[in-house]
Amino acid sequence: MTAFVVALLIKLTLVLTAGLVISAISRGLSPSVRHLILCATLLISALLPLAMWMSPDWNVPVLPRAFSTALSSANDQELAAAPQRSSARSGAFGFENEGAAATDAVSEAKSIGAPAAQSSALVGDIVSPLSAPKRAGLAVLPLLPLFWAIGFAGVIAWLIIGHIGLRRIAARSWPLDSEHWIRILEEERTYAGVTKPVILRSSSAISTPLTWGVRVPVILLPEDALEWPEAHGRIVLRHELAHVARGDALTQLTAGLVCAAYWFHPLAWITERRLRAECERACDDNVVSLGTPAAEYAAHLLEVARSARAFGAAGFLSVAMARPSQLEGRLLAVLSESRRRVRLSSRARPAAAVLSALVLLPLAAFRAVPSTAERVRNEAASRPENKSGEQFTALVSTESTAPVSVGNGVSANAGVTLADKTRQLQADTSFQLSVPARSGGTLTLDLKTGGKIIMTGWDRQEVSVRAFLRGRDWRATKVTLEPSVGGALLASEFTASGSNQSSSHVFEIKVPRNYNATISSAGGSVSITDVDGTFKGQTGGGEINIQRANGEVDIQTGGGDVHVSDSRVDGNVSTGGGVVRIEGVTGNIIGMSGSGPVIQSKSSGTSVRHENGSTLVAIATGEDDAHVGIGSGKGSGKSTGTISSGSSIYTSTDGGISTTTRWSDDDGSKTGFAMSGIRMSMAGGPISLAAAPDGARVTTGGGRIRIGQSGGEVYAMTGGGDIDIGPATGSVEAHTGAGDVTIELKGAGAHSVNVTSGRGQVVLVIPRDLDATLELESAYTNNLGHKTRIVSDFPLQTTETADWDAREGTPRRYVRARRTLVKGGGIIRVRTVNGDVVLKRS
Repeated sequence: MTAFVVALLIKLTLVLTAGLVISAISRGLSPSVRHLILCATLLISALLPLAMWMSPDWNVPVLPRAFSTALSSANDQELAAAPQRSSARSGAFGFENEGAAATDAVSEAKSIGAPAAQSSALVGDIVSPLSAPKRAGLAVLPLLPLFWAIGFAGVIAWLIIGHIGLRRIAARSWPLDSEHWIRILEEERTYAGVTKPVILRSSSAISTPLTWGVRVPVILLPEDALEWPEAHGRIVLRHELAHVARGDALTQLTAGLVCAAYWFHPLAWITERRLRAECERACDDNVVSLGTPAAEYAAHLLEVARSARAFGAAGFLSVAMARPSQLEGRLLAVLSESRRRVRLSSRARPAAAVLSALVLLPLAAFRAVPSTAERVRNEAASRPENKSGEQFTALVSTESTAPVSVGNGVSANAGVTLADKTRQLQADTSFQLSVPARSGGTLTLDLKTGGKIIMTGWDRQEVSVRAFLRGRDWRATKVTLEPSVGGALLASEFTASGSNQSSSHVFEIKVPRNYNATISSAGGSVSITDVDGTFKGQTGGGEINIQRANGEVDIQTGGGDVHVSDSRVDGNVSTGGGVVRIEGVTGNIIGMSGSGPVIQSKSSGTSVRHENGSTLVAIATGEDDAHVGIGSGKGSGKSTGTISSGSSIYTSTDGGISTTTRWSDDDGSKTGFAMSGIRMSMAGGPISLAAAPDGARVTTGGGRIRIGQSGGEVYAMTGGGDIDIGPATGSVEAHTGAGDVTIELKGAGAHSVNVTSGRGQVVLVIPRDLDATLELESAYTNNLGHKTRIVSDFPLQTTETADWDAREGTPRRYVRARRTLVKGGGIIRVRTVNGDVVLKRS
């Protein structure tokens, strides 16, 4: 139990420290993102004890044996048994995960005789003087659960008192149910996107507006709220409803329970305070982004803070609009013009939950144990040479029953001394197997141990396997190669049971040039070169590399990069996370990645490297690198729906203003537009391509897109984020669910441009002698608060509709302009919502 508590405290400290550090270095991100990071930190901390208790041990040999012994002896029972256990260790030797029985250890100890007894006495002499002070220090261990329970009960009692206090205040308050307050509340509740009922009351017991309640939120205003101007009341409700929309009451309650569980840990309380501060700043940004001038909101915030006072336990469970201790930082943040005031996308919280699970599970299972090499050295030094004739079996087999040579020429049935064992424990072995084969057959790989697969074609009618067994448990590996119906079967498995087995095997395989492969591997990379056939299967994780192959492919990896080059193949390649490169490939092959980019080009030469959390892709064009950043992506809003031929629906949200747009637009997303150049797609994240001389087709689920100097056709689409293209000498299409678009055209003649944005400004820089027809449209919705414009260096006559049109979603009016330049050869079509259209001469 003591070891469990120590491991929990170490892991908890690492989690809390990492969360605070990541939040601190993410100042360039919005407060909503930092708040989400801290929420994930507390969630992992809350689930960590349960996950550690339920998860299997993932033993990682990183500790020196002396440290492990000291840690284990902290337990009273282990301390009492230390002399006996030390005596047994001094006379017995075993291999980790080799299934050595206790009877073997006992018989070996007997064969050692007097030296073992002397060693036992020596260990006992060493332990005895240390036992008394250790027992004195460990005498308080049984009291630690009692101390923890007292602290936990105290914090829980404090939370209960705060909850009761809030209920009493609410019971003694009076409802604000006048027509004036009901109208303001309903309007602001609609803008905030809050669908659940909200209770609005006033009380003389509070000095600052606050919100509490999870199922039925309650907004409490001071008694002087009846005298507030309408503008002040709207701003206060807008702030408090932002808390309701974000679910901050539940978040703070959860944070309080985490602090109760870890009341003794200062980082838990620091994280809770940072969480509350980022919560308030996120709501401040929401109010400002809804159109409230920053200076005006700062004045309102200062006015509320003047009368604010400490609220005790009740204040811990509620979210108050202004606390004097946080006022200075919040005012500076509100007045900062460089801040990004964006809300979280709908996918941010699920993504954070998945990422938290990916951090929690391996962290909970991780268990540091002594390294094997250290253990062997210690054991060998503590005992005399073994002369008992101990033997072990290297578990490697082929079709025949004859012993297979392993290690440095030691037979599977040879006797091995302790010194031999010590040397071979850190060694590995290699051997070669082969079976006859015919072209057109199938090699089935069933690798339960996993391993790196390197398959190449040759001119022999034979399947040859050269196996390199490596890793801690290579001796407990059984490998077989045997003929099967229609081909051959290569299998590997662990002969000893256990949940923590480690190996790093390599299988170099040569097959006839026309041969198929079916792969099932627990993990490891797969490489196929110079083979024609059908290749299918999966590996638990590792890279996939296919070169100079013909046929059909259907291979998946749990995670790792995928590279298919100089081949003629049809089918699919996919990875749970990693870069997919398809270069110089003819045929219909589809690449898929759970997180990384998918890059397709007609010629080989792209290279990929990882740097500072981003994936850098260098394209063999003689230009600068292309940069592809990994992440969920962020723009000036969020968008749901698709952009495709036919009817499209956008729902964009920016600063709390929700805008829905339906339009029908043939944008080339399902056509052959921009298919001749490089093609890049990502599930989400920013993409920057420095040059695309033959054109480009770039798509991402969310994030900024930047494409530099380009020729041919260029297509860019993002679910939400800015787009910047140019200078471009050909036609351009750009579509974003929410974000600004900037396009620079270069060169005389006809250019065609098609731009759509669910919310944002569109800037076009065009040549003076452009030959095109301009069709420009900017719509502004009835919740924007101001009109949008079309600004141009060319003379344009704009028109504006008089009525609000709700056929395309949120009611809107349209500002339009149309003009023919030169002969009107190309069409420049722009459609945006709640953003200006700007035309500039280059």
